[in-house]
Amino acid sequence: MDPPAPTEPDERVPMVEVIEHLLANLDAATLPLDVPGVVAARQERDRVATQVRHHLLPRLRQVAAPVIVVVGGSTGAGKSTIVNSVVGKEVTTAGVLRPTTREPILVVHPKDADLLEGHPVADIARVTPQEVVPRGMALLDAPDLDSVHAANRGLADELVELADLWVFVTTGSRYGDAVPWARLHSARERGVSLAVILNRVDPTALATVRRDLFERLESQEFGSVPFFVIADVGPHEGVLPEDRIREFTQWLTVLGAKSQSRSIIARTVRGAWPALRQDVQQVAVALEDQRRHHLSLRNQIRAATTASAEQVQADLAAGGAAVGAPTTAWLAGASSGGVLAPLVARPANLVEAWRYRRAATARAAAVASLREVSMSAARTLIAEACERAERAIRAGAASSAGGTQVADLVTTEEAATARTDRLDVLFSEWDEVVAELCATLTFSTDDAGLDETGKAALIEIAATGLDGAERAVARLLSDRGTAVVRRLRSDLSTWASVAVAGEADAFLTALSTLGVDDGAARSLRLRASELKGYQ
Repeated sequence: MDPPAPTEPDERVPMVEVIEHLLANLDAATLPLDVPGVVAARQERDRVATQVRHHLLPRLRQVAAPVIVVVGGSTGAGKSTIVNSVVGKEVTTAGVLRPTTREPILVVHPKDADLLEGHPVADIARVTPQEVVPRGMALLDAPDLDSVHAANRGLADELVELADLWVFVTTGSRYGDAVPWARLHSARERGVSLAVILNRVDPTALATVRRDLFERLESQEFGSVPFFVIADVGPHEGVLPEDRIREFTQWLTVLGAKSQSRSIIARTVRGAWPALRQDVQQVAVALEDQRRHHLSLRNQIRAATTASAEQVQADLAAGGAAVGAPTTAWLAGASSGGVLAPLVARPANLVEAWRYRRAATARAAAVASLREVSMSAARTLIAEACERAERAIRAGAASSAGGTQVADLVTTEEAATARTDRLDVLFSEWDEVVAELCATLTFSTDDAGLDETGKAALIEIAATGLDGAERAVARLLSDRGTAVVRRLRSDLSTWASVAVAGEADAFLTALSTLGVDDGAARSLRLRASELKGYQ
């Protein structure tokens, strides 16, 4: 059941409850079909869910938790060295070989550590209490944004999403890299507070690099972002000299003050709403696109069987199942003097009648054999139509967004097994109807020596469209027999059409496993409207 609808401003749902509902809707927002744009849509959904789960919701639930300062940037920018220098000792590994794969470290004052219990950051980073860290602040050393390892890049992005403040660290040789700048713009759009550190700058080029980076920041509307420069100290081990890191450390200390830290948190949370609302609406659009493709695929799968279903119905109604082997077998047996001749005409004299009676057993066997041939031909005709329908479904799927994904869920072996089961049911029910109708018939005394089973077999043969058998039934049963044959032929052709249309069932079932909840997009739009009330 959806959470309650938005209420009037003085009766608004509490903000924490709104965000909890939003997270539940995002987690339920499956985008299973591989349609154009879905990869980006899934990434956006996951990013928004991460932002809500790891930052907004924990922050709203525990407002007293310290400001989370994420130190991030490009490979080799010196992030770990800066974190170690703020603390005054090595608490996180500064990698010599790049890229460095490591566990993120979160350093926090011991008296603030308890406030991070249960916070998602504690699940993805190792909390390291350090007395020197300013109260009210937690400093996190993040993996490289441009790491060659996808897992590291993903973790870096995830950590940025939970930041109250993101400190972008770059160098004199890397500040023009595209990836960090794109991340800066993305973070600003979502209301994250920012700061920039220009690290490891050659003193001889310091003025030029600093001016160039500052102009770049100004041109991209980052001019008001706090900006720190750390000149290169040359080859060294351990932490930076205290004078090189002092300005940044003092700034962190000021930010750690209660009033400042609350201000950063409030600004970041408040700044997140407009972008969050827009992002949620984009996810809703992606869900609606999934739903449209889902409906289109469902209609296409059903329609793909139509031509084969109509064709098999027409073929059977026209007696197509009797073409070939059944007709050949009938002509061989019903010719003058043949074992089936008495079914077509009365014996011409007593001698012929005596000879026909002596051949009754052979005649019954011939009728039974002909029935098997006729039923096999009918089944083959229907099975081939089913196979054409399957091929049509797969061909259509190959040219449709998400269709190949659905088709791959149904193997040809599974389709064949389902087909066999359907045809088994069809002919089993057909035999039952034949028995019921034959029970209502009264054969003439001139029945050519056929027993009840033989008579039913002759009816079935005629119903598949064998003209000679139909004339034999008319001779032995007159108009009533002809009506039964036509009724059975109509049933067989109709049921065959249904069986061919049934080729779609396995694909529709597969499609249903990739279904999108009709109300998913509507729920997200509802959440977006609730967020608007808090902007």
